[in-house]
Amino acid sequence: MKRRQKKWLAYLIVSSNMMNFCTLFDSNYASKGIALYLSLERQTNDFVLYVMGMDRKCQEILNSIGFKHMIVECIDDVDSPELAEAKENRSRAEFCWTCGSFFTDYFLNKYNLPDITYLDSDLMFFSSPKIVFDEFEKKNASVGLAPHFMKYPLFGKYCVQYVYFKNDKDGRECLRWWRDECLKWCYSRVEDGKYGDQKYLDYFAERFNHVCETENRGVGIAYWNMDYCDFKNGFTIYKGNKWPSVFFHYSGINVQVNDGVMTFRHTMYMCDIVRRTFIEPYAELLKKVFTEYLETPIHEVEIIPLSKSNYRAKTVTYYLNKFLPIEWLIYQVMKVKYKENHKPYSEK
Repeated sequence: MKRRQKKWLAYLIVSSNMMNFCTLFDSNYASKGIALYLSLERQTNDFVLYVMGMDRKCQEILNSIGFKHMIVECIDDVDSPELAEAKENRSRAEFCWTCGSFFTDYFLNKYNLPDITYLDSDLMFFSSPKIVFDEFEKKNASVGLAPHFMKYPLFGKYCVQYVYFKNDKDGRECLRWWRDECLKWCYSRVEDGKYGDQKYLDYFAERFNHVCETENRGVGIAYWNMDYCDFKNGFTIYKGNKWPSVFFHYSGINVQVNDGVMTFRHTMYMCDIVRRTFIEPYAELLKKVFTEYLETPIHEVEIIPLSKSNYRAKTVTYYLNKFLPIEWLIYQVMKVKYKENHKPYSEK
């Protein structure tokens, strides 16, 4: 690394004015991780994104680009018997979920940061995240959470897409508890009040002080809540109130590139305003990532449903839900599918 880059990184680390984010992804997810970074960079210069590459190739790709607001490490260089044990009894997705809280704690302590916010890597920012930081600061939050903003949140009230921790007693204790619980249990099933790394968030406020949630409906717009809102001129509107649209969460988006064609497959019903406001800009950003950073020229972009029959069903559901309790019925079916156990959560 050049001396100038070292000085720049040192400045980023010690500056208390920086917003500190962390995320993780492997080389197969690098396009989305880079898109996340570029979307942040479009909105602010006052940030650092700490990335844990989940394979060596990911680290090499990012280091070869040399983003100035990014610090990259590789999981292969982290010696943790606890993680190694978890890796042996979990799927790839479950292991990545386990790693989210682990590496949030890791970066916070290694770089002695004043705070840190975990981000899912499949996000695109449309406004500065300082909006959320200011809200949490006003509420004197040691821990900040983003609700799903949905009526029937089977997998937890809060979404592990944006989780803020201040480096104070309450923030550190909460983060360490989450980390330890995920190491013990983090699976893709609903069991004893748990689901993956996510439903642990529902217990933060019961166990720790200064746990707050954002009221901004523009934080974490996604297929599970976008039908409740309108979107206009960069704002998310819900029941007469409006907030800046901060980021969209592209869960369920599958991106494939073959012979210069980027196929952008989605699993949601999407109205025209959602397509124009959030889906098409993300597709264009990914096209830029592949062409300019991953040396994969794209000459055509297709935005199509992952399954036509599934898309038709979701379209019908969208309209029926305006008149019938379809969403509630789906929730009941999902509870059976995931065999939810309503026993109180226990650490034993």
